[in-house]
Amino acid sequence: MSNLRIIYNNAADIATITASTTAAGFSVNNLKSTQKTQVHRSTGNTVAYTLVWNTAQKISAVALPATNLISGATIRVQAYTEVSDTEVVADTGVLTACRNRANIFENTAATPTYVDFGFGGATKTSVWLSRVLTVKKLVITITNTHPIDCSRIVCGTYWESSRQASNGITLDFSDPSDVITTRSGNTYVDRKPISDSMNLNLEYITDRDRVELLDIMRKLGSSGLIYLCVFPDNTNPEITQAYSIYGRSQNNSIQYQLYSLYNTNLTLNSW
Repeated sequence: MSNLRIIYNNAADIATITASTTAAGFSVNNLKSTQKTQVHRSTGNTVAYTLVWNTAQKISAVALPATNLISGATIRVQAYTEVSDTEVVADTGVLTACRNRANIFENTAATPTYVDFGFGGATKTSVWLSRVLTVKKLVITITNTHPIDCSRIVCGTYWESSRQASNGITLDFSDPSDVITTRSGNTYVDRKPISDSMNLNLEYITDRDRVELLDIMRKLGSSGLIYLCVFPDNTNPEITQAYSIYGRSQNNSIQYQLYSLYNTNLTLNSW
C-alpha cells in the first residue's frame, strides 16, 4: 500500500480552464479561488473540465478538495501531450469518486450544495496516476446524481514519504457555535462553520525525505495550500476521503532522531 502523499505545486492555477457546462453566476474561474464557497456549478449531472497550458506541465495526481459529489459519482482523467492531440497519453477510465458517501445531511430532502461546505458537507476526491506525465492538456470528467458544485481543482506532482504515518493520527473538528441557555431553561444556537484539522507523525524518515519535506515547508510556510492524503490507495474510498485534507500547515518541525533518520510532526488546518 502506498504511503502518505502531498500535492504541493498546483499547476491548475496557471492553466486556462474551461467547462462543458456552466450555470449562471458560477464562473469556471472560481476553480482557481482559495475560498471554498466560491464554486463552479454545472447545469446538468455531468461536467468536463479542460485544463490547457502554454508550456508542458508535470502531472501525477488530480484532487478535488471540495465538491458536492455523493455515492455513485464518478471521475475520469485523460491527459494529452499537446493541446491539439486527439490521442491520450494516459486515461484512468471511469473511477468511483466517493463510494459510500451519501448526503451528509440525510435527514433533509435537499441535495448538498456549496452552502454545506462550511458545515462538514464537502466531499474530497483524488486520483493518483501510475507515473509522472508531461502534458499540455488535461480533461477531468465528473458525473453525479445532481448538478455538480466544484470549488477547486488541484493537480501537479506529489511527494510520497518513504514511511507511512505513525499510529495515532488525530482528526479534529472544531465547532465554535454558541449555545445559549436562557433563564427560562430554553436553549438557542448560533450555528457557525465547522473547521477540521489533522495531526500526524512521520517517524524515522530518511535524509532524502527530510530534504524534500523541508523544501516544501520553506516554499509554502503556513500560507500555502497543500493536499495531503494518508491512505491514497486504500481499498475503502471512505477511509481515503476521511484521511485527506486540503489546507495550510501549522508549526511543523523536523527532529534528528538517529544517524540519518528523522521524525517530523505535521499539523494541517483545513482551508
